[in-house]
Order: sequence, then structure tokens, then C-alpha cells
Amino acid sequence: MLGAFGVAFGHRELRVKRVGVWRTRRVMRTTQVSPIAALEDGKLACVVGRVELDGDHLISVMSRRRCVAHEIVEWRKGVRRAIVPFYVVDDTGRVRVDAGDAALLHKPIVEGETFEERIVEPGVRVRLVGSVRKDPASHDTGEHHFRDGASAATLTGTAKWPLLVDVERD
Repeated sequence: MLGAFGVAFGHRELRVKRVGVWRTRRVMRTTQVSPIAALEDGKLACVVGRVELDGDHLISVMSRRRCVAHEIVEWRKGVRRAIVPFYVVDDTGRVRVDAGDAALLHKPIVEGETFEERIVEPGVRVRLVGSVRKDPASHDTGEHHFRDGASAATLTGTAKWPLLVDVERD
């Protein structure tokens, strides 16, 4: 009897997690992509672009690859992730991404029976949905080069809008 309860509870927990994943994927699909230059402070935004390093990188735990984010999901232990700040660049500029609790939604690169690992490598094309925060100190009237002006925006996660990351398929 106890074994049947454990299987039923495990099945329910897995089903709830899958529903949550589909909800977040729906948000990723339905949020309109914004050019980085048009980001507005305090708004939810979807940005698509290439990942650039902002200083140090990480080494993923299982695949031992250079990355800006990695996430390990273990069946019994939960989720462990590490993320360093990085930039996403599109044709209009770049935005800094800073969120330690970002959810990585793409397919895992390493899988086992009880675990999976996802990473975001420098140079890959990503789709992000998160909250925009603009730095008011950088709004000056001086002349800026292509990448200078857009770096004042930061894409983060909040309690209302957690940062979602998905690797785009080229």
C-alpha cells in the first residue's frame, strides 16, 4: 500500500512539474520579441540574441564545457544551478543578463536515468523573457557607439516574472 502511495505521489509531482514547464514555454512563445534598443524600464520583455561574456565564465559540472549558466536537475535532490552575469547582443544593441535563479528551458546536453544537465555557452543564440531594469545614471546626452548605449538595460528575474532562458535552434 505504501509503495502504491509513493508511486502515485511521484507521478503527481512529475505531472505538476510538466504543467509548470508547459506554462513557462507558453510564456516564451507568446511574449513578443523586442529589440534591445526599445526595452522599457519595469516591463516584461522577450529578447533574442547571441550570448557574450561579461568577465568570468563557468565550467559545467558534468559535461566540463565553458558556459555562462548551467543547471543540473536530479530526481531526488532537486535543481542546482550556477549563472554568471552575461550580455545578449542583437542588431540594435546589447542587454546585460543578471539572474541567479533563471530557468533554463532547452533540451539537456547530458542525461542519465536520474539527472539532466543544461548549459548556456558563449556565442549561442538565446531567447530570454524577464523584467527590464534600466540604470538611470547612464542616461546622458553624450554620443555613444553601437554597443555603449544599450548596456544600460539589465534583464533580470523577479517574483512576478522569473527569468526564462531557451537556446534558439539555428
